[in-house]
Amino acid sequence: MNAKHKTVSVVVLAMLLPALLFACSGGAGKSQSRAAQYVVEGRTGGGGKQWQDNRFYAQSVTTEPLATDGIHDPENPAITSLQDPKDAMGKFPMDRRGNVDWVKSLDQGLINPRQSLKGDQEMLIMNMDIIFTDTGQMPWVRFPHLAHTKWLDCSNCHPAIFVPQRGFNNPSMDGILAGEHCGRCHDKVAFPLWICERCHSVPHENSPAKWW
Repeated sequence: MNAKHKTVSVVVLAMLLPALLFACSGGAGKSQSRAAQYVVEGRTGGGGKQWQDNRFYAQSVTTEPLATDGIHDPENPAITSLQDPKDAMGKFPMDRRGNVDWVKSLDQGLINPRQSLKGDQEMLIMNMDIIFTDTGQMPWVRFPHLAHTKWLDCSNCHPAIFVPQRGFNNPSMDGILAGEHCGRCHDKVAFPLWICERCHSVPHENSPAKWW
């Protein structure tokens, strides 16, 4: 495996591991993923803030080493060929919640996603923002196509998740929190939903002062 392919493999692992850890935590017991620090961890509590359905926020969450994450077989010799998440993501820029900021990592040239499985095709990159203004007193939401199309082919979202036509989509926070619309990726592989300002980034005359 040459250096370029090795880098791509490490990046893919780093992207997928938090999602896998979160999926395996099952919402009960000790959460394992970095993003799960701002989700909830079971009904027995743990000293954290109580959530509305009698579950509790985790007080402290760390990314588990491969050998103890409950996913990888520590007895398998192949585990030594995988880069530990702390090593893979340790020097990446973090957001205020302690999650890797993948967009900054991409912009800073720390990662270079392959454009196709074989690396022989180019993706359609679109520099077009969509502003959602039906946000009440919250700042408006800016959806940047640029940050998404550097990673994803259009078919990942269109037409199954979002119909590519003005007025045909009505995303809501209830739906997103239930795993619809943006929630298909965010809070799973993409950054969690508790970093409000990452999406609600366009202030208007009725929006509150900066709260973070």
